[in-house]
Formats: sequence, C-alpha cells, structure tokens
Amino acid sequence: MSTDGTIHARGIRKSFGHKTVLQNIDLDVASGEVCCIIGPSGSGKSTLLRCINGLETVDLGVLKVNGETFGYQETETAYHALSRKKLAQQRTRVGMVFQQFNLFPNMTAQENVMSGPVLVKGEDKKKAAARADELLASVGLDGHGFKYPAQLSGGQQQRVAIARSLAMDPEIMLFDEPTSALDPEKVGEVLAVMKDLAKKGMTMVVVTHEMGFAREVSDSLLFMDEGYVIERGDAREVLGNPKEARTRAFLEKVL
Repeated sequence: MSTDGTIHARGIRKSFGHKTVLQNIDLDVASGEVCCIIGPSGSGKSTLLRCINGLETVDLGVLKVNGETFGYQETETAYHALSRKKLAQQRTRVGMVFQQFNLFPNMTAQENVMSGPVLVKGEDKKKAAARADELLASVGLDGHGFKYPAQLSGGQQQRVAIARSLAMDPEIMLFDEPTSALDPEKVGEVLAVMKDLAKKGMTMVVVTHEMGFAREVSDSLLFMDEGYVIERGDAREVLGNPKEARTRAFLEKVL
C-alpha cells in the first residue's frame, strides 16, 4: 500500500526551452509535515509546485507523490504511461491554491466548491452542496454560499478557493503564494485557515513571502535561488541562523 501524504523527489530537473528552471532538486516531505519554500522571484518555486501537482512533467529525476510516480506506473523493467483517467485520479489527491483565486465567476461560492466532486467524481449534487456548506463554514464563510466571487473580498475568494480544493479530499495541499494578491488586512484571514489545516495534520507545501507564518507553522524550510535548493532545514533554525551567505543576504532584505 502506498504511503499517503508524502512527497519524495530526487535529482529533479526541469527546463523550458534553453532555460533550466529546476536544477537537481531533492525534497522529502513526510505525511502531516508543513514545508515552506522561500526565495526570490524566478527561483523555480512555483515550477516545483506545478511538478508536484502534475501540471508540469519533470525532465529528469524521480518524483513520487502519495507514494506513486505521477503519470507513470513503475514495473521492474520500465515505466508505463498511465491513462488520462488514472492521471486525473492521481491529481485529485493533490490540492493546489494559486495566487489568483481562479474561481468560476458565473458560479456562487457553494457551486464553486461543489464543482469538483460533482463534475470529476460524479457525486450527488445534494450531498456535494451540503459538504460545500460545511467546508465554507470551516474556512469562516458560513452563510456566504449564495454569493458570487464579485461580491466577495479577495480574502474571502481565496478562502473559497481553499474550500474548493479541500472538497476533493486531497492528501496534500500546495499553496503558491496564496496571500500575495491580497490587501494586507486580508492576509491574516487566509493564514488563519492554513494554520488550522496544519493543526489538523494536512501535508502542506507552501511557497510564501510570509516569514512569520513560515517561522510559526512550518516544520521544514527550503530556500531556493536560480533553480537550486541553496539551504534546507528546520524552519526556525534556517530563518534564525542561516548557514549560507546567499540565504542570509535574502533574509536581510525580507525580514
């Protein structure tokens, strides 16, 4: 039986044309661990998340998510490509929340949250609607299910996006700078939901500029620059006492 909620990467490389964006990346995230990834823009952080979610395929290396190789099945002699249906199934087990909220503007908050279970899993609409209301309440949006995205603040929209990901019952949640598009006063609402998820034991990988969140909530921290992992370790240790000069220079600018 494959282990759920784990990520294991060895020697991951990814290029777009002549530009190599991930260079020899190693990563291990245990079930229930919160791992934060920090670093300057263009360092490969978002691409790494997209590989973990199956939105991008890696060029070289081994990447196992929830104990399985994404898109392929390994036999003793070869890798065999999975059917599109099986790949889609793998991807439902990894939720992803982006910088932009990516909600369907013509659907209410409740309809946005229930869309995945109904369209992808074929769930009964009544059951999916009740679950959507539960999830909206769990992210502090009880009674907002009838509202359309345009009627919600940025912080509320991002919390609907989190509820929508959770509706698929993922083993792992990925967050790509989930607060960067928000007004400063709305950041706290989204971070509070993420802290709650962490307390419940959800495996999370978070690309973030929120160093306070990284220090308080994450177990491990990766600092990336120019496609490389420059430093990794216990979050509080790396933030408080970085070993690498490049990490120190970055943290002096942002802390």
